[in-house]
Amino acid sequence: MRHQARCHLAAREFVAARRMAVRVLAYDPEDRESLSILGEAHMKAGKPVQAYAPLKRRLRLKDDFPIRLLFIACLELLKRGEEATAERQRALETLPSAGHAHFLLGMLFESAGDQHQAERLYRGSLEIAPSVAAVQHRLGCLLVVQGHLASGIDYLRQAIENDPTRALYLVDLSSALAGLGDFDAARGAAEKALAMGPETHAALHNLGHAMLNLDRAADAIGIFDQALRHDAEHPATRFSRATAFLKAGRYEEGWREYEWRWRDCQRPRNDINAPIWSGEDLSGRRILLHAEQGYGDTLQFVRLASTVAALGAEVTLQVPQPLVRLLSDVVGVTHVVSALTPWMTFDFHCPLASLPLRVGLTVASVPDASYLSVPLTERVRQGNAVRNHMAGNAAWPDLIVGLVWAGDPRPGQARAHIIDRRRSVDLARLAPLFTVPGVRFAGFQLGAAREQIETSGLPVVDVTDGILDFADTAARLSGIDLLIAVDTSIVHLAGGLGMPVWMISRFDNCWRWMENRSDTPWYPGMRILRQSQPGDWDSVIEEARELLTQFSQIYHASAPAKSRVA
Repeated sequence: MRHQARCHLAAREFVAARRMAVRVLAYDPEDRESLSILGEAHMKAGKPVQAYAPLKRRLRLKDDFPIRLLFIACLELLKRGEEATAERQRALETLPSAGHAHFLLGMLFESAGDQHQAERLYRGSLEIAPSVAAVQHRLGCLLVVQGHLASGIDYLRQAIENDPTRALYLVDLSSALAGLGDFDAARGAAEKALAMGPETHAALHNLGHAMLNLDRAADAIGIFDQALRHDAEHPATRFSRATAFLKAGRYEEGWREYEWRWRDCQRPRNDINAPIWSGEDLSGRRILLHAEQGYGDTLQFVRLASTVAALGAEVTLQVPQPLVRLLSDVVGVTHVVSALTPWMTFDFHCPLASLPLRVGLTVASVPDASYLSVPLTERVRQGNAVRNHMAGNAAWPDLIVGLVWAGDPRPGQARAHIIDRRRSVDLARLAPLFTVPGVRFAGFQLGAAREQIETSGLPVVDVTDGILDFADTAARLSGIDLLIAVDTSIVHLAGGLGMPVWMISRFDNCWRWMENRSDTPWYPGMRILRQSQPGDWDSVIEEARELLTQFSQIYHASAPAKSRVA
């Protein structure tokens, strides 16, 4: 009967396998093979509750590494965390020297969130058997998740070389290459996976993502449509299609699809005792508009608060504390808070990034007037202080240009960290700008990248000491003539203030800057200088140098003749 039970199990006839195993156990409750078959049959049938007892009893009778691995998987499905942790430790202590054993245990540690131990076991497996594609693939994926993209890609390529028949390996390579910013190679890997067949949602999603970041939004939309025929409710693909619509300027479709972020990358608020606003009459109603994303997103969308107020609502704005003082003067906003209190009541609430959908925003209807302001007292106190400090005693001061060369690296957020590595630039690479005569540079950089002022040796005057929030930054921006910055929150701040800003942008720029445009409907005073190839900052910086030379010449040509002679 044991043999029959094993045959039924191999044939995936789980009911028959269990029946045979139970018959044997009726005669011999300690028959180890029948306990193993019974536990395995329950697990393969998706019944971990029933698998628990026979597997546990089997291990009590005699330790067995494969059965322990199966028991650990059972415990994880049952969410018996402490017991699973103890069993993983026992498995480590009894680990056989076989590479496959290291690999299987590594997958269990990875599933439990212990990436360090999983990596150690995968590497141990490859030391024993260096050319196993499945292990190389798993290690490569793990390294990519950890942010070690180059190493991860090396292992993924080794896996493909050792087993070129697995389309999944190409799909994962495509994802990793996209993370590295090599979207052309990512496209190639996804296309190879699709050519191998059958067509999969994952391969199509990756191909669409690559096309979107190659500034081919129209192609990306078609590919995402194709992917959604395989899985119409896939949140990541729906959200990616939203960004493709927006990048293509198809705002009506884009804002509608953008709501899929709540099922993909955002978490809805559950601390607000009011329904979300979906376009109801707001006359005499109180509405809470709240930030949900980064500082830049908040600054971009807060302009629509006045549109909501014009519908008759009393608007309360909830934003992070560093934005409170700045946004207190936004037209139409009654209250600005950083945290809610129990006695605050509202008729509706709405995330700021959902407002474009609610008000029917199109490319043509984006409010383009400056909507942020700096009080006169602060312009005098902080703006003039920056200008006087930078100008020195010259009768006609040099052109004053603010610089920001890096965003927030966010090392704890793998995807954001990878993007930041592509959008940020070392200050030293901006050296050509410093060859333009008649220009002085003010550093508005915050965070660790601020230290590059000293290490670069470039004559940048740091004007950030004492900055407490965005209101302080805005006040000091009033003391300069132009801001040159990477795509981070300060470009939204400068744009909202209506001042000139040149944004030096990575090749795979954000959806909000659209395609093949040097301007943007969001900020009339902004000029976008885009990479022509991924990672090519040199051509962008050279373009900025040429434009800055022209700007400086125009600026100094307007100086009074007496000042020019002096």
